[in-house]
Amino acid sequence: MEEELTLPKLPAVSWDSETQTFSNTRKRARDGIPSALSFNNSSDPAVFSSDDDPHLENYTQGRHRKRRYVGSLFQQHPASSDSTFSEAPRPLPKAKRTFARQLDSGVWMGSDNSVDTEDDAVSEIKIPTESRLSQLKHARPIPVISPIEQAARDKIQNAIEDGIPTVDLSSFNMESISNKTISQISIFDSLLNPDFPNTPRDTFTKLYLSNNPLLRAPGAVFNLEYLSVLSLRNTLITELPPSIGNLRNLETLNLSLTRLRYLPGELLDLMKFPGRLQTLTIHPNPFYRPDHLASDFAIGDVWDESLHDNIAFYREWESTDGVVFRHWLNKDDDHRLEKSEYTPDQKDGCPSWDVHALTRSPVQYNDSRGAIVSKFQLPQLDSSDSDAGLPSDLVIQTEDLRSSPALPRSMRTYTKAGQSRVLSLFELALQACSRSGQLRELPSYLPPNAPPHFAELLDQIATRGEEHDNSGDLPCSICGRRVMVPIAQWIEWWEIAHKGKDRTGSRFEVRPVGSGKNERAVPFLRRGCSWKCLPSPMEPGQRLSGTLRVCPIQADGS
Repeated sequence: MEEELTLPKLPAVSWDSETQTFSNTRKRARDGIPSALSFNNSSDPAVFSSDDDPHLENYTQGRHRKRRYVGSLFQQHPASSDSTFSEAPRPLPKAKRTFARQLDSGVWMGSDNSVDTEDDAVSEIKIPTESRLSQLKHARPIPVISPIEQAARDKIQNAIEDGIPTVDLSSFNMESISNKTISQISIFDSLLNPDFPNTPRDTFTKLYLSNNPLLRAPGAVFNLEYLSVLSLRNTLITELPPSIGNLRNLETLNLSLTRLRYLPGELLDLMKFPGRLQTLTIHPNPFYRPDHLASDFAIGDVWDESLHDNIAFYREWESTDGVVFRHWLNKDDDHRLEKSEYTPDQKDGCPSWDVHALTRSPVQYNDSRGAIVSKFQLPQLDSSDSDAGLPSDLVIQTEDLRSSPALPRSMRTYTKAGQSRVLSLFELALQACSRSGQLRELPSYLPPNAPPHFAELLDQIATRGEEHDNSGDLPCSICGRRVMVPIAQWIEWWEIAHKGKDRTGSRFEVRPVGSGKNERAVPFLRRGCSWKCLPSPMEPGQRLSGTLRVCPIQADGS
């Protein structure tokens, strides 16, 4: 019986009492060959043998020992030693990476005609040092409040604290006053009657700006809903904004001794029933005068009992001498009125305005850019007029009220049915720009090849919006639609007189706003938003629609 094989000797193991561990605990090795060191690092390269190749070259040293390889399958190379139990291979050092800016990260594919040259140099990207946007280059200037305007703010604040809705800024030597200062007066709207907001008001705001060298009226003034008295007497204003028609509670308006050439057509709306305007002072002023006035018409209202079925409002008032005055408003004058809609106070005596058309100027036509395309042109206000004292009166050409306005030569081929109220695309673009809230900065976004008139028009609308304290649009006098650039403009002259009780309250009187022939005709500027919003033919002496009619009747019925 053959001798049995013996097991390898156990390694000597010793106990360490300090560390409480065994020492010399390596694994046993075969035939006295030390065991290979083991690396547990997961980043070590894979070690494998080439079993897929049974060639003899894979066996070395005359013994069945296979060659060993390290690395990935596609980058394998022999290990440093052929011994199976040799020292484990170390990973090859990685090449040092260099960082360089890649200007073009895409793939460039050359054509057959392309030739690579060594002289080609990559041009450096030029980064602009300044922004092309003007609003980023220059910061908005911080408004500086002058001592005079600060004194005006203090006076407004004192009136608010005292609860007295009368602001007297007369003789403050103010050349301008900001909308922010005037807008503080709107606080009175919530202070006058806070406990009963839905009840009628018996107290309104009064504002006096007379005897100041103001070049324009602040736009915020015409946003005061409960303003009852406004005085701009003895100022240097040359124009009033159309937003004056918003002052529905205005009772007294003084515009004498200014430099107004005309009044806004929206002021006529305050004279319609049931407007509260009672006192209007507009003379003396250098108004435009017509070259011809028609005088062959009769002004007067005749009462007929058959009118009872066609009236929207009716009222009687008897004077101390026994004369009965009948006031009425026809439904044809304003289709929006209802018979039971208005109940005026009995103590007012039903004041009314007598407004009659006299004549009209030809129509000035503009294109969508605001350029004049008609032969007739309204006089342009010169800035030098404000420095040379009160300018002389200007005479304006007139045309027959009974005829329709003549169209410009470019529009004479269109019939009346072919005229449309559709707005142009340029007008719609301007309205969209005004809603952006950055109208002043929009010209900086325009390309260099943009039409120059576009930037000028945007700047003009932005300036008008700042002056009028709105978006810069203008209302149409015919349909009421608001536009940026009106298509038509003309001037109408009206004769205006106030009818109501005298100062004693016992008699009824008629008080014309002007005295003499030169002050008889009052000019009003009208606007049209399209080719179809043009003045309609009128008869000389025709009454303004919406105003009350008055007829005196004696006690005996005559």
